Amino acid sequence: MCKQEEKSRQQLAAELDQLTALFDSCQDHIWMVDRDKRLVLINETGRETCRKSFGTEPKLGMTTAELTTPEFLDDWDRYYDSAFQGESFRLCHPAKDGRVHSVTVQPVKAGGEIIGAAVFGHDISEQYQLQQELRRYEEIISSTPDMISLVDRNYVYQIVNDAYLKNYRKSREELIGKTVRDVVGDELFERISKPNLERAFAGETVSAESWMEVPQMGRRYLSVTYHPVCDNTENPQHVAIDVRDITALKRAEADRQRIFEVSLDMLCIAGFDGYYKQLNPAWTRTLGWSEEDLKSSKLLDFVLPGDRDATRAALERLFKGEQLVGFENRLQCKDGTVKWISWNSFPDLEKQQIFAVARDVSGRRTLEEELRRLATTDSLTGASNRRHFLELASAELKRSRRYGAPLAVLMLDIDHFKQVNDSFGHDAGDEVLKKLVDCCLQTLRSSDLFGRFGGEEFAALLPETSEQAALQTCERLCQELSGLRIRTHRGEVRITVSIGLTMLTGSDQDFDSLLKRADNALYEAKNAGRNLIVKH
Repeated sequence: MCKQEEKSRQQLAAELDQLTALFDSCQDHIWMVDRDKRLVLINETGRETCRKSFGTEPKLGMTTAELTTPEFLDDWDRYYDSAFQGESFRLCHPAKDGRVHSVTVQPVKAGGEIIGAAVFGHDISEQYQLQQELRRYEEIISSTPDMISLVDRNYVYQIVNDAYLKNYRKSREELIGKTVRDVVGDELFERISKPNLERAFAGETVSAESWMEVPQMGRRYLSVTYHPVCDNTENPQHVAIDVRDITALKRAEADRQRIFEVSLDMLCIAGFDGYYKQLNPAWTRTLGWSEEDLKSSKLLDFVLPGDRDATRAALERLFKGEQLVGFENRLQCKDGTVKWISWNSFPDLEKQQIFAVARDVSGRRTLEEELRRLATTDSLTGASNRRHFLELASAELKRSRRYGAPLAVLMLDIDHFKQVNDSFGHDAGDEVLKKLVDCCLQTLRSSDLFGRFGGEEFAALLPETSEQAALQTCERLCQELSGLRIRTHRGEVRITVSIGLTMLTGSDQDFDSLLKRADNALYEAKNAGRNLIVKH
């Protein structure tokens, strides 16, 4: 090292000593490197971030290669080189643990000379995930005729669909950020909205009906359903409100025939013998079967086989005189499609008949499934996301410990994945990730768990699997994945993977210990030349 470089290093160290206490009090993670890319300062938040993101314990003097993991090494080298050229820039950086950070990298100058690079980072994972989920949710609900909104725990609107805006004669800017009280008024909010929202935030799906004054429609009778939107936390943080205009149904209550003709819901009378007696036109509009088709077959004939046992049990309750509210099953349509139907049914024991109001709730079911998928799966590949995988894995670990069953955990990483992106483009890289997940899911058993942990790193849990069987599974995965041929417009892509494997031991108190061992084994496989299986 030349005298000038040594002088710069000493000068940097002296200046940083004065800032250490200040930096340690900062909630953002901060660290600095010198021109040799060696760590010269890091605050406590930065140390915690390195432990979680890279699985390393940072120490002053460590190089970039020692501080980070192989998959991120080239990225950080590039960031530092740009800073040494005098560039300051901001980027969104995904970490190994699935977190997302907003990172600023800038040069450190002394006496007009660049003597190092500084990194300032802030964890934006929750904001980023919520933004992505809300954007997808808004796309789903934009076309429905029902008035749909999403509110947070302060009853503030986060999303409103086009039907909501039209009927309230408001722009989205005028509604987003307002509370439900602001829109519906104090009296209706206190009497109906607030109590039902509180029940929904406690985890209950709530339905209510009421007359309301809607600017575009006037006084209407509305059916309002409050759906808790769960995100794997103990209590829902948002509630989806579905408002449907059922004024026509309300006004037709005194005239059953009129109800049958105008109702959008499926109304029917069925006998205790299992046959429909009367049906309104909504049945044909919804299912495609003619009235004659429906009346000539038993109602169970249209129920999907997988739902027939539950439907028989529901009918038995009706035959005993119980009312049935909110029962749902799937019915076969004439064109071969399937629809989810929600039933409110009331028996007349004297007439041996069942009066039922049924509604097609396929759209809501699709919405709920989509929200559940967003919360539990990786959007690119369809594999379980890190949070959902860890949740399922913790439950499986408890089961294995309870019954003394063997359990294997493996970490899998694509070798030289950055070269795939650089040589073939990120679209090709995305296709490789999707093909890998498809191949792994086909190779693993249905009882195995498989999830994406971020980037090109994946994890699998193999319940009731011995060490020998787990090694055979790893070898089979390596063989199947190395045989993949992914065709792109720039040529054919072939890949290999490195795998770290570990087995449940009596000393493992939680899943983190297994995961760390498997990750260390994976790191060893990468360092030993890749395309290897290492067991710890």
